[in-house]
Amino acid sequence: MRQNRPAMRLATLIGPDLQDAIAHGPAAVREAVSEFHPEDIAELLEDLSAREAVALVRALPAEAAADVVERLSPHRQVLVFNAIDTTRAVELLGEMDPDDRVDLLQELDDDDARALLAALAREEPEAAEEVLELDRYEPETAGGIMTNEFVSLPPETKVWEAIEAARRVGREDEAEILYYIYVCGPNDELLGVVSLRDLILSEPGEALSEIMTENVFFVSPSDDQEKVAHEIARYDLAALPVVDDMSRMLGVVTVDDVVDVVIEEATEDAQKMGGVVPLEDSYFQTGWSEFVWKRGSWLVLLFAAQLLTATVIRENQGILQATLELVVFIPLIIASGGNAGSQSSTLIIRAMALGELGPSDWARVLSRELLIGISLGVALGLMGFARGWMAGETVAPASIATAVGLSILAIVTLSTIIGSLLPLLIKRVGLDPAVSSTPFIASVVDVLGLIVYFAVANAIINVVFTG
Repeated sequence: MRQNRPAMRLATLIGPDLQDAIAHGPAAVREAVSEFHPEDIAELLEDLSAREAVALVRALPAEAAADVVERLSPHRQVLVFNAIDTTRAVELLGEMDPDDRVDLLQELDDDDARALLAALAREEPEAAEEVLELDRYEPETAGGIMTNEFVSLPPETKVWEAIEAARRVGREDEAEILYYIYVCGPNDELLGVVSLRDLILSEPGEALSEIMTENVFFVSPSDDQEKVAHEIARYDLAALPVVDDMSRMLGVVTVDDVVDVVIEEATEDAQKMGGVVPLEDSYFQTGWSEFVWKRGSWLVLLFAAQLLTATVIRENQGILQATLELVVFIPLIIASGGNAGSQSSTLIIRAMALGELGPSDWARVLSRELLIGISLGVALGLMGFARGWMAGETVAPASIATAVGLSILAIVTLSTIIGSLLPLLIKRVGLDPAVSSTPFIASVVDVLGLIVYFAVANAIINVVFTG
């Protein structure tokens, strides 16, 4: 999993020197970037021209180049792999971690991916087999983000033998993470786990079965990546094993992949809550037509919802003509409801994301938000009452003040309840609660607020007129 980055300053700083190095050949390029971390090189490569980026990847040793490519955005990865020859592409794929290798192939065109996979199968059949194994799972599941490079040993293995095995795996770079050694039975069933700390502190002659932790937290390959991230954060783990229905080890999800998942999910939720269909690429890599579609679809829907406000106002033209002061407070009524509803919606969505509550907690949420809504409504209503008292001209100040104050109390209370319960309802029907975004909640309560406002105003002012 890789995240796109904002504009970088590194290319500005060393760009001219690197361009000179590219002109002088691969050796000069390697010398120019030798002091940089792969992450820094990847950031630099994001800002280079396509020709310069490909030249840099070609110049680096295969292992170093693969380390850099793993950190690139999907868009830039595709650009690089479309420009290099098949032999070099296979070299890089062979050096990449299995999960990153699968991610990259999934970004390429189907024909290109099949051709590369066939070439990889000829050169490195084990790597190709890993791709086929991991490609079976959906991208945003535990299986889709796991790696099958981990250390597993039988329970009778002695501590000193496990240490030697860990050293060998580390030297040969056969595992993505070495924090844990998984103890597995003859059919790869997960029996326990031993941390490196426990391994080092134990007696060399002890068996892993004597020191392992048997209560192992794990996930299934079909579990959503958000659940995986939550479990790793909850239990403070560096990696989480993925097992099948028979408790057989399939792979591990490492904490670095989970960080990417958290950033990706937070970005997606933020875009949904802003009333935008989530973007696949970064801001500058997203095309005009995609922006128009992903932003326009929500805007059209919200515009249609807002047309109802015009209908409500048209149906109440009589009282508006008789009491012009009511018009002054329409923006205030709408804003109060929208703000209160958006606050509740944001808090509940975030609480659900953190696992603090779920749809089954709706009664507790309702009672809590009802009390909060009334409290906030009273406070805002009193302020509205004071302002309404100063506006009375065509009708008694007390009447307009009472209409405004009671309307604000009612709409803030109702908006708070709607904003808190709507995400729970959406979650209950199996959708992402983030779609109950701030613009969506605001559109709903705008219409509701006007209905309440005119109903209260009609009741109070009619009593005044008839009285």
